Amino acid sequence: PELASDQTRADTREPNAGTYGPDRLTWSALSGRAIVPFGTHYAVITEANLVLGKGPGIQTSNTVTKAYNLAEARFLRGYAYLRLSKMYDGVPLLLSPEDQANPSPTRATVEQVHQSVIEDLTEAKAGLPAAWPGDDGYGNPTQGRVTKGAAEMALADLYLWRSSFMQTNQWQLASDWADSVIASGLWALNDDYIKTFLPSNKGNPEEILVITNSGVVDRTSNIFQLFYYPRDWGLDAGQGGGWGLIHPTDWFLSSYLPGDYRGSRGFEGYKTDSAYVAGGCGLTICKDTLGDGPMPYKYRKSDNGATWWLGDVDIPLYRYAEALLIYAEAQNELGNTGVAVQYLNLIRARARKGTGAQARTQPHDYGTAGEAMDKLSVREAIFMERAWEFAFEAKRWFDLVRRDAEDPGYWANSLIAHDPSFAPPKPAPDAYKKRWPIPNAQIKANPALCQNPGYGGKACPPGVTVP
Repeated sequence: PELASDQTRADTREPNAGTYGPDRLTWSALSGRAIVPFGTHYAVITEANLVLGKGPGIQTSNTVTKAYNLAEARFLRGYAYLRLSKMYDGVPLLLSPEDQANPSPTRATVEQVHQSVIEDLTEAKAGLPAAWPGDDGYGNPTQGRVTKGAAEMALADLYLWRSSFMQTNQWQLASDWADSVIASGLWALNDDYIKTFLPSNKGNPEEILVITNSGVVDRTSNIFQLFYYPRDWGLDAGQGGGWGLIHPTDWFLSSYLPGDYRGSRGFEGYKTDSAYVAGGCGLTICKDTLGDGPMPYKYRKSDNGATWWLGDVDIPLYRYAEALLIYAEAQNELGNTGVAVQYLNLIRARARKGTGAQARTQPHDYGTAGEAMDKLSVREAIFMERAWEFAFEAKRWFDLVRRDAEDPGYWANSLIAHDPSFAPPKPAPDAYKKRWPIPNAQIKANPALCQNPGYGGKACPPGVTVP
């Protein structure tokens, strides 16, 4: 969903409609970009169901690792259903190999899916370790394995989504689960924001849940960074590089406050202490044929450009910074605005310290420059802080969608005001695009499936989609 948000745009020279399509919300039930997440998450669910169905019967002397593995499978299934519900609303709820043998399951209600998620994540938290030992007892490394903290973060995320998007007013639960992460003392902010994402700093205390990539072989690698790497690194020349696809919108890049390290730009190519490449090129002098504006540089392979197909950048899913901001948001919605501002300022303090050594005075702490600090103003501050802090981590789209339920029109107005794809006189975005379509191939294979509003097909019964 990264390109669909108001903080990113596709490269203006990108010729592939399937690639730039998400930037313009042109997806349909036939579009690959809307289809792939559905299949990917159900692949995780299938494997988790297999582990949970067959794993208990496996005999082993290493009962501790066995219990951890079963708990991890519960987490992965719950997390996958949480992600699916945030994209599609209610989906088929398959909880065993036998369920998956059913050729025509119907979509469960959102509430049924979420109750299953709560059960899975709660059980996972009880069985997972607070921290894994150095190996799993079989000689395999455990960096990136799921922990109690990940389960607590997913529960905080769930109740954040329910309270805002679904208006269930479960802010206290969102606050409690985020506070569990904070109070554990196991996680912390890195002094240097960019250091959080470097392959040389894997397993750092800010990473609560990541998709790990060793960069050694294809199965443990990714091409994630290619979407962000400028084109002048020369894929065609075989020297590594990028596709130069995803740029920050002008609005987003200019929204950073003076002194904010997260918006720093290297004006002479790649800089170790910069979050963006200013000209969109790695060269000191950027050629017009290569550069199309600044590009993010928070994801950096160890070899930077070489062996482009072997990426070793871990993909962040939950960071400690998000625990702080979920707690701040929940406290603000509960009426404790002063507490919310304290936690907001923990994030802002890191932003102005740069690599950890700087002593900047800007951006200033919230509430110290005469700005309004009422509930609505702090809500806006939290959402902007989330935009800056989690830029290019696939959070902003979901924030726009859930904020729209609190402040109707926020989603469309943000896209119209910030994203060149919807700048007037271009047509405004269609409201139904806030939910993604069930893939057409799934409906053809299983006519019992209903389709989300706006995409044609059979209408869903009450409770399957959120009004």
